[in-house]
Amino acid sequence: MVRRQRGVQGRVAAVRALLACAALGAAATSPGLAEGREVALRADVSARQIGVEDQIQLTITLEGTSLDLKEELEPPSLTNLVVVAGPAVSTQISFVNGRMSQARTYTYLLQPQGLGSATVGPVRAVLADGTRTTDPITIEVHEGSLLPKRRPAPRSPFPFGDEQDPFEAFFGQREPPRHATVFVEAEVDRHRLFVGETLRLTYWVYTQTALAGLEFAEAPRYPGFWAEALPRETAPPQGEPVTRDGQAFTRFPVYRRLLFPTKAGTLTIPAATFTVTVPRRTGFFADPFPSAASTLTRTTRPVAVEVEQPPTAEPFSGAVGQFRASAAVDRETVELGEAVTYRFRVEGRGNLKWVDKAPPLAATGAKVYPPQVKDAFKVTLDGLEGSRTWEFVVVPQTAGQLTLPAGDFAYFDPAARRVLRATTPAITVDVRGATAVAAAAPAAPAATAAEGTTLRLRGDLGREVSALPTLDNGAVAVVLGVAALSHLALWGFPLLAGRRAGRARPAPRSARRALAEIRRAGRGGLTKEAAAMLIENALVEVFGEVPERPSPDDDERTATLRALLHEVRFVRYAPQLGDYSEKLRELADRASAAVARWA
Repeated sequence: MVRRQRGVQGRVAAVRALLACAALGAAATSPGLAEGREVALRADVSARQIGVEDQIQLTITLEGTSLDLKEELEPPSLTNLVVVAGPAVSTQISFVNGRMSQARTYTYLLQPQGLGSATVGPVRAVLADGTRTTDPITIEVHEGSLLPKRRPAPRSPFPFGDEQDPFEAFFGQREPPRHATVFVEAEVDRHRLFVGETLRLTYWVYTQTALAGLEFAEAPRYPGFWAEALPRETAPPQGEPVTRDGQAFTRFPVYRRLLFPTKAGTLTIPAATFTVTVPRRTGFFADPFPSAASTLTRTTRPVAVEVEQPPTAEPFSGAVGQFRASAAVDRETVELGEAVTYRFRVEGRGNLKWVDKAPPLAATGAKVYPPQVKDAFKVTLDGLEGSRTWEFVVVPQTAGQLTLPAGDFAYFDPAARRVLRATTPAITVDVRGATAVAAAAPAAPAATAAEGTTLRLRGDLGREVSALPTLDNGAVAVVLGVAALSHLALWGFPLLAGRRAGRARPAPRSARRALAEIRRAGRGGLTKEAAAMLIENALVEVFGEVPERPSPDDDERTATLRALLHEVRFVRYAPQLGDYSEKLRELADRASAAVARWA
C-alpha cells in the first residue's frame, strides 16, 4: 500500500513538473523570448529524493531550430554522485506547421556514493548566438531505497484496468513497429529535353510523423547522364504541406542533383533506396536511446525522360544553353619579339563545362600557341553557371598592325531550338619593330619566315640596329645592295648545299660555348623567359633555323630539333602559370644531348 502511494505521489509530482514545463514552454513562445533565445538548454533528473541504493537518470536536452554547437557539450561536475552509464545521445527532428525543430538529448545514469546531499553542477553549452547555462540540481540521498522497482506488468484488455498505468498514455509507451506513413519520391523538373540540357532531380520525403534520420541505403546511379552535385544548404530544410490520396503530408527536399543527358533516346533514372529511422515511443516524450527507434526502407519509383538530339545539321561547339562571348588582349602595343595574351571568354548557363575544344584562332604574321584554359563555375538550382576562358599566347613575327580575327562561338539554345552564335569583334595590336632591320632583311631569311619559322630574338635585332652607321638615303641604298649580295653569297649557297645533303650546315659557333649556356639555363636562378632564350639562342646559332613545317626529306636530327625548339619557344612565351624549373631542366638536358650528338 505504501509503495502504491509512493508511486501515485511520484506520478503526481511528475505531472506537476510537466505542467511547469508546459507553462515555461508557453512563456518561451512569447515574441520577446523567442526572438532572443531560439535554442533552449535544459537539465533534469528523474528524482530529487533517492536512497543510497537507487540510481537516477540525468537528462540534458538542447532544443531549437538549429543546434550549432561551437564546442562539444561537456558533462557537468558531480558531487556525491558517479556516472554508471552514458551518455546516450539521440537526436529527434519534428515538423510543425511546415517548420522543422530539433532536440538533442544526452542521458546519463547516476549512482549516489553516500548519504547526505548530492549535486549536479551547471551544464554549459557554447552556441553560435551565445552561451546557455543551466542551474545546479540538488539531490537528497537517504538510507536504503526510496524509488519503486520497475516490474513488467501484464497488459489488460480493458482500457483502465488495475494493472494499467493511466499515466503511461500521457508519458508515452513502447509500441511494436508498425507501418509508418512515410514515403520518398524522385521528381524531375521536365520529362522532355535535349542532349546536354540541364535536368534538375529532387528527392523528396513525405511524412506524417517525426523522423530521427534518413539516408541513402546505397549510392544512387544515373546511367546516361553526367551529374553535378548541388552544394549543401546550411539552413534547415523548410517543409511544405501537400495532400496525397486525400491524406495530408509534410514534404521536405532530401537531395538534389543536376543531370545532363549524354545521348538521345528514352533514359531512365533508376529507383533510389532510403533508410528511414522513426521513433518507436509515442506521446509527449520520445525515447532518447537510438535502439528504441525503428528502421524502415523506402524506395522511389524509376523516372523516365525523353531526350532529343538537337534538331540541326549546323555544327556547333557542343555547348547547350544560353551564352555570351567576349575577347580582349593584355596590351594593344607590343615590341617585336614579345608576346601578346589573347583571352576569349564564354560565360552563361548550360553545359559549358563539357566544351573542351578551344575556338580556332589564326593570325597572319604571328605565331599562335595552344591555349591555357581557366574555369569559374558554380552549381545552382537554376543550373550550371559560370565562364570558361581560353588564353592564347600570340607572338608577332612582323612589325606593323597585327589583326586578331573576330571570335565565334556556336552553341545550341534549347529555348530557341536552333544554333546561335556569340561573336566578338576583331582586335588590332600595334607591333613596334626595328624598321631599319626589317627593311634590310635579306631574301633568304624572309623566305624562311614565310615557311613558318620563329623570328629572331628582339635582343639580337637590337644589336644589329646599333651596329648600323647613320647614312643618308643614297648611302643606305648602296649598303642594302651590298648586304643582299653578301648574304646571298654567305647563306644561299650553303643552305642549298645543305638541303641536298639532307641537313643544314651548323652556324660558326663553338659547341663548347653553347653547352655552357645551355647548362646555365638548366641550373636555375633565371626567369623562364631568360632561360628559354639561352637555350633557343644556343640551338639556333649552332644548328641554324629549322623549318617548322615537316618535310619528307627530314632526317632524325631535323625532326628532333624542330620538336625541341617548339617546346622551348612555348615555355618562353607561355603565361607564368606555375613553376617551370623542372621543365627547363628537361629542355636543357635534351638540348645538351642534341649539341653533343650533332654539333
